[in-house]
Amino acid sequence: MSKAISQNVKIIGEITATFRVQDNELLKKYNSFLEKLYSIGAISKKTLYKLRANGRIVKQDFKKNVICNAGFNAITKLLTGDTTYTGEINKALLGTGVGSASASDTTLITEAYRNDIASGTDSANIAYLTAFFTEVEVSGTFTEFGNCIDGTGDPDTGQLWSHLAGLNWVKDSVTSLTIDCKYTFQSI
Repeated sequence: MSKAISQNVKIIGEITATFRVQDNELLKKYNSFLEKLYSIGAISKKTLYKLRANGRIVKQDFKKNVICNAGFNAITKLLTGDTTYTGEINKALLGTGVGSASASDTTLITEAYRNDIASGTDSANIAYLTAFFTEVEVSGTFTEFGNCIDGTGDPDTGQLWSHLAGLNWVKDSVTSLTIDCKYTFQSI
């Protein structure tokens, strides 16, 4: 008689937010030129992220986030051949809501801004995603961050993959924000 094997899967979401200020006037002009190219559609967000000159780091914040059931649902559909969702985490979300993050969340508490993922890669059961917000693109005090699968440009669209609340990320119009997301899948 064979024994049943029980195995748990764990997903760890680690978020690193890096705030940078560009002090070099020549590089500020270079970045401004790239942002104009992006605004008229001449280059993509990924190209903008790859070509721009980063500035001096003024703040970094490291957090672990909640992985949401809505994202798991999108992935399990793909595993069974249901192609309702692509499974691609394609948007980064900033919010201003007050409250806690929960696995049952389907949206941020109060979404304020969303952006395309600027870079994504994988290696040995780890997904690495980068979201990038230019100096002039958005500013404010953000208390939430999340990623979604198959989101559009409209708020609260897509399947919420991750949610992080209780933040105090202050971003002004002279500071860029890069958010690196690391999602580790492992059997335990």
